[in-house]
Amino acid sequence: MEIYTIIHGIPVMADPALPKEEINELISDLIQTWAWEGRQLGKVELVSDGQLIHVCSYEKPSIQYVPLKRNQSEV
Repeated sequence: MEIYTIIHGIPVMADPALPKEEINELISDLIQTWAWEGRQLGKVELVSDGQLIHVCSYEKPSIQYVPLKRNQSEV
């Protein structure tokens, strides 16, 4: 079973075998790296594989509003 938590506003699913300090450090580093690249971190999944940690990071969706064009005949 995975641990679900929010760290610095980011939803995180993590392997319960990972120490909380290590999870916090990884997320802080990811946030900083993504900000440097001009991207926003949306969510993260951390899976321990013994000696390695698989980090799956997802970008925050971008929402844009575009005005609806009306047909001239409808006006």
